[in-house]
Amino acid sequence: MAIKMSFKILHESSFLYFAYGYNMCEEIIHMNNPTAEFVTIGRLDNYRLDFRRYSAYWGGPSMTMVATANAHLWGVIWKLNKDDLISLDSTFGVDTKRYYPLYVDVLTPHMGKIWCRSYCQKVNPLPRGDNDPIPLEQWPSKTLKRIMVLGAKKCRLPEFYVEFLKSLKDNGEEGCYEMLQLLRRYGDPLAPGCACDWPGRYPRKPLKLDKKQFAPSNKSAVDVNKNNF
Repeated sequence: MAIKMSFKILHESSFLYFAYGYNMCEEIIHMNNPTAEFVTIGRLDNYRLDFRRYSAYWGGPSMTMVATANAHLWGVIWKLNKDDLISLDSTFGVDTKRYYPLYVDVLTPHMGKIWCRSYCQKVNPLPRGDNDPIPLEQWPSKTLKRIMVLGAKKCRLPEFYVEFLKSLKDNGEEGCYEMLQLLRRYGDPLAPGCACDWPGRYPRKPLKLDKKQFAPSNKSAVDVNKNNF
């Protein structure tokens, strides 16, 4: 049974979310859900981590969890304001039926089982044995893998699970520019890209200036020419 949360951790204006993919990384989840607060880490039993459905944003398949007897996956429990529920659903494409929300009992190190919201892809990979090879189309991109490892390290998931994430085969592809710069800034020296000290809370591309905005008007140009003669 899931335990009842104290008022300090959970009340009617908030909910708990179990992240097992890129949202384990604090900098990632805060991009679209700034109210997220770390609660604890947790283990979800009888599910395994897998990847399916290609994403151009990540350069490979997106993560999902697949119901599998005697398997487990680790992740991070965040507390979010209910105002962030729409943006969280949008991140996973719930309206386009890429993922669907579900509630799961997550076992925590010191707080028993906690009832959390999480997300799973609509179409999941077929069952496979422990020794079955993972198809190439289910290998995550290098960027997604690094983001997950970074989040797992920062939230102090068990070392054996961090090593498991590191051991995942990847397809060698890089993800979007934004994620590469985030990796570079927040702890992965192997990530390619610019190493500049980007201003603001999150790294971003250089600003694009509208040349027309800075071009002199025709009247100003005429006045300048008159003054030069």
